[in-house]
Amino acid sequence: MKMKGSFLFLRANSTHRQKKGFSLVECVLALALFSFAAFAIGQICYNCLYPLDMQDKDGISDATIERAVSAILDVDDYDALDDGIEVDSLDGSTCRVYGECFPTQIIDLFELKIRIESESQDDIEDAVLVIRPKWYENSNDRETLLDDRTDFLEDERLRKAKEIREAEDDEYGSWELSLPKK
Repeated sequence: MKMKGSFLFLRANSTHRQKKGFSLVECVLALALFSFAAFAIGQICYNCLYPLDMQDKDGISDATIERAVSAILDVDDYDALDDGIEVDSLDGSTCRVYGECFPTQIIDLFELKIRIESESQDDIEDAVLVIRPKWYENSNDRETLLDDRTDFLEDERLRKAKEIREAEDDEYGSWELSLPKK
């Protein structure tokens, strides 16, 4: 009879399991609350810093620069930039935009210096980086630059490999096989 009582005791305890962790619903709810709190804190920080950043900016000149860059990017031939392009600004006046482009070491990437002349505003100068594969003076310039960069990178790889090989030789000794003399 003693055995029967202990069986009932085990069975009664098995129906009331102890909770050892969080349920899936609790985890999902906690994750949702955390993500909402993180988003709210980020939005509060952005809303506090945005007006401080906007104090330093002049809206009309920034919009004029954006329109000038957009007009320049529509130009396929960079020689037209020497003569200037007419762009309408937001204040109703017409600006003349001049640009000079300088190739960089990266293929198809140019540094574009923009000068905007306007009667209603002061002259504005700015520099931007643009990707324009058609802006080379002739078609051979791009191929020459591509060959030069390929040669430079190949030389760099060989130089690095040689440095690594020399460092390994200094650390471990030469790896050459010495054959026994007959």
